[in-house]
Amino acid sequence: MTQAPQAKNRRWVKHAIGGGITLICVIAILRLVKFSEVVDALAHFQWHYLALGVVSLGLGYAVRIFRWSVMLSATGNSVEFKNCAAPFLGAIALNNVLPLRLGDVVRALVFPSAMGVTKTAATTSLVVERLIDLVTLLACLALGILAIQTIEIPPALKQTAVVLAFLGGMTLAIGFFFSGSFARLFNSLGGSQKDGQTPTKLQHIFTTVGGLFESFEVMSRPRVLGLMLILSMLVWVGESGLFYFALLGLGLDASPLMALLVMAIATLSTLAPSSPGYVGPFHLAAFTAVTLIGGTSAQAGSYAIIVHLALWLPTTLVGALAIWSRPALFKAASK
Repeated sequence: MTQAPQAKNRRWVKHAIGGGITLICVIAILRLVKFSEVVDALAHFQWHYLALGVVSLGLGYAVRIFRWSVMLSATGNSVEFKNCAAPFLGAIALNNVLPLRLGDVVRALVFPSAMGVTKTAATTSLVVERLIDLVTLLACLALGILAIQTIEIPPALKQTAVVLAFLGGMTLAIGFFFSGSFARLFNSLGGSQKDGQTPTKLQHIFTTVGGLFESFEVMSRPRVLGLMLILSMLVWVGESGLFYFALLGLGLDASPLMALLVMAIATLSTLAPSSPGYVGPFHLAAFTAVTLIGGTSAQAGSYAIIVHLALWLPTTLVGALAIWSRPALFKAASK
C-alpha cells in the first residue's frame, strides 16, 4: 500500500526538479538578453534558410527510421521502413509533450504489439540507438572543439571533450564486443533455480537482462554494426544541417564545423532534466554555443528560439498525424 504513494512522490520530485531547472535556465537567458534586440534579430532573419534546414532535418529523421528498421530486422523480424515510421515519429511527438521521455517508454513497451516485434527487441534497439547517438554527439563535440581554430576554447574544455568521447566509445565497444558474454552470465543467474521452483523476482530480472544482451549481441554483428554507424553519421549530418542553415539565416559567417559544435552542445543539453520539450536547458545551451562562435546575445537568443521551434513543431505535428493515422498502435497494446 505504501509503494504506490512513494512512487507517486518520486515522480513529483522528478517533475519539480525538471521544472526548477527549466525556470533557472529561462531566468539566466532573460538576464543575458534584451527582448527588443531579440525581436529585431528575428525580424531580420532570412527565413528561406530555415526551410532548407527543416528539409535537412526531415532527411535526418528518414535515416533514423531506416536505422531503426535495420536494428529490428537484425533480430529476425522482417520490419519494413513503412512499419517503423508511425511508431518512431509518434514516440518523438510524445517525447516532445510528455515529461521524462515517456515517448521512449511507449516505443519500447506499447508500440511493439502492433509492429509484430517483441518488447525485448524494441527495448534493446532503443538502448543501442541512444548509445550510438550519444557517442556520435560526443565525437562531434570533440571534433568541433579541436578543429575550429577561430575561437578560443579553454584547454580544460578541450581535454574534457576528448576524454568524454573516448570513454563513450570505450563503453560502446565493451557493450558490443562482450554482449554475448554478458547474456550468458545473466541467463545463467536467472536460470539457476531448482526444477519446479518458481523463479524469484531477482532471477526474473536476470533473465530479462540476459534477453536484452542477446538482442544486443545480434545487433552488434559486424555487418549490422557497420551499417548502423554509417547511418548514425548521416542522421547527425542531417540534423546539423538545420543548425547550419539557421546560423546562415542570422547572417553569421558560420562553417559546417561550427554548426556541428553548436548542435552537439545543444543536443547534449537535453540529457538534463527539464520540462516537456526540453525548454530551458536547450535554449541556454544553444545561446551559449552561438556566443562561443562569435554571435551577439541578440543573435544567440533568437537562434535558440528559432532552432527549438524548428526541431519541436514539425516533429510534434508529424508525430501526432502518424499516431492518428495508425490507431492500432495503442489498440493492439490494450488487447
